[in-house]
Amino acid sequence: MSSSIRAIATRTIATSSAAVLVLASIAGAANPTTVDELIELELRAWAGETELLSEVYAPEGVHTATFYDRTNEYVGPEQIGLVAGGGSVEPIGPRIDIPADEGEWRWAGFGSLGGGTACLFRAVDGQLVRHDCLLPETSSDARAPVGLADAEASAAIDEVYERLNGSWGRGTSVERLAEVYAPDAVHTARYLNTTRTYTGLEEILRVAGMGSGVFTLIGERVDFEAPEGELAWAEVSSIAGGSVCLYRAVDGMITRHDCVLPIRG
Repeated sequence: MSSSIRAIATRTIATSSAAVLVLASIAGAANPTTVDELIELELRAWAGETELLSEVYAPEGVHTATFYDRTNEYVGPEQIGLVAGGGSVEPIGPRIDIPADEGEWRWAGFGSLGGGTACLFRAVDGQLVRHDCLLPETSSDARAPVGLADAEASAAIDEVYERLNGSWGRGTSVERLAEVYAPDAVHTARYLNTTRTYTGLEEILRVAGMGSGVFTLIGERVDFEAPEGELAWAEVSSIAGGSVCLYRAVDGMITRHDCVLPIRG
């Protein structure tokens, strides 16, 4: 995977003027020629080698970190340098490659920080132009790192997932959503330019009933460790050309359903 997942806004790293000069000096370096090479550089940059950021990100590349309470946005290697470099990032789960146009690479990656994070990446000509992350916490929480779920937790997620299937699409209802979502559940859709939030079953119905509800999963579901009584997982789907969603359930009912979509809202 990749993920520079700790795009985490609350941990600001001071960038000296000297570091900015270093970034500028390597702007002419050759771009990575494979996804694996780009991911390696990205992980090194986020682990402390911030001089690599101008190789990893396009000059107008955008990184966003969407928490439960806000989205923080950073444009260009210099701004991204304010949050990168705070420590090594531990990818967990598989990297999931998403079909892309010629000259582009797109993928989703998952990491241990923040209680299990998910990021959607898009690179053009070997540099990141978008790096959008979901973090299952408020901007002040700082959840402990997690690993992947055990077999028992994955089996419990399977049961919730079965109830979730078919709950979205034309003809759905509050009663159908109530079979899988908690009464005060929150669904967010993070677009390239805005975040839309739907709280409670009536509001979620406004978006859940809009389309056919038919989509294709890309790659495998990623199940995270979670506190007792909770379940957490992520998935990548064909929606909007390749989207990633994070889910959290408490006592078998979904309380959070947060997505990143690579389109404008």
